Amino acid sequence: MCSAVENSIKENLEGESNKVEGSEIDYSDIYQYAYMGSQDNIERMFETLSAIAEEECWSFDEDNPNSILKYYIFHTFSQCMKQDKVLESADGQLTCFNTGLLTKNGNDIIALFSKNRIPDHQQWALKGFFDRCYREIMDYFPNIPEIATYDDDSQDTGFHLEDSLVLNLDHILDDNWDRIHDLIPFEKSVTKTLLVGVVEEAKAKIKRNKRLVIPQYFKDEIMYLIPIVFPIDDKQSVTMALAVEKTETGQYRANTILTRE
Repeated sequence: MCSAVENSIKENLEGESNKVEGSEIDYSDIYQYAYMGSQDNIERMFETLSAIAEEECWSFDEDNPNSILKYYIFHTFSQCMKQDKVLESADGQLTCFNTGLLTKNGNDIIALFSKNRIPDHQQWALKGFFDRCYREIMDYFPNIPEIATYDDDSQDTGFHLEDSLVLNLDHILDDNWDRIHDLIPFEKSVTKTLLVGVVEEAKAKIKRNKRLVIPQYFKDEIMYLIPIVFPIDDKQSVTMALAVEKTETGQYRANTILTRE
């Protein structure tokens, strides 16, 4: 086996390419399941997926295109595996899962795997991302796989502002100060006062439009992202996201602030 292929397999098995830079997010599920090919091959596949999917902002970093799309796909695969929503063809030669994305014409986009031809390694290899009407999908799968779900009770995704919202200010400011201070050029005491004010402003907006609150799936639980806008001066502002969890007593606790990325 040529050294280039050996190195590519090693990267797949060891997960050297399976983390978002600067984070602890692990993509090992899909790398253990399937051979992904070289990094150039992965980039081409995700560029194709980005082109056929409904238009979306998939990266905030020009040097790391489609980083959000990769994060989404790899974690969607993990959830599909947990829920037995990765289907195998009757002849055992193909598997697939529903990405949850739609084409610009509204068709499901399916991730397709074929048998890995490299012996003694992952059983499957990523073939690519295809419109559900792709011939090989329709010829080998009588039904397309179901999309991943993230809550058993649809009410879990509801955010109820009438319940209390408590800011964990020590954690938000002390543990995340470098992240915040990179974008907000004020001292910590000023930022603390500003944070309380912008959260109150966000709460007033949410009362008028609850769709501003975005439910997110984190560590097997539904949490929430609330957009908060910090004014820098009369012409500039910085939008960040307040990450909120619901406690066992039905209250809401804001633990951290996230940048757009």
